Amino acid sequence: MTRCVADAAPLIFLAKLGYLELLRLNADEILVPTEVLREVMAKDDEAAKEMKKHLGSWLKECEVVRYELLRLLPDMDEGERAVLAQAIQEGFEKVVLDDMEARRVARRIGLKPIGTVGLLIAAHKKGLIPSLKVELERLKALGFWISETLQREALEAVGENF
Repeated sequence: MTRCVADAAPLIFLAKLGYLELLRLNADEILVPTEVLREVMAKDDEAAKEMKKHLGSWLKECEVVRYELLRLLPDMDEGERAVLAQAIQEGFEKVVLDDMEARRVARRIGLKPIGTVGLLIAAHKKGLIPSLKVELERLKALGFWISETLQREALEAVGENF
């Protein structure tokens, strides 16, 4: 069984798109640190409701017990630090993060990050979503920020026009 740790932004945006289960393209079981879960559940919206449906099955709350790992990580959001610390603590190599700096740190410490856009690309390649361009536009309408360069590269990766 493959497992990974996920941060709030991918959980929230995938849930709002109706694609929370795309996280399972990356692993069989997704761990969500308590700090991240608290952030996601702060609003009683569709993302929180979708998360609640899957908590306890393939989506599991976890807790960082090696707090010294949190101090070793650079200044970043509490949830991102918890994701990286949890992955190190559990010996995982995969993490789901959108924040660019957190992804850089993850790669620097030997982890393999994937984000919301990467999961949408994987889903398109597997035929699970018909148009990446449509989904990226939906993401942006929800407040997701994506650079023009990343959007172009993502669309090129699946053979769609920018």
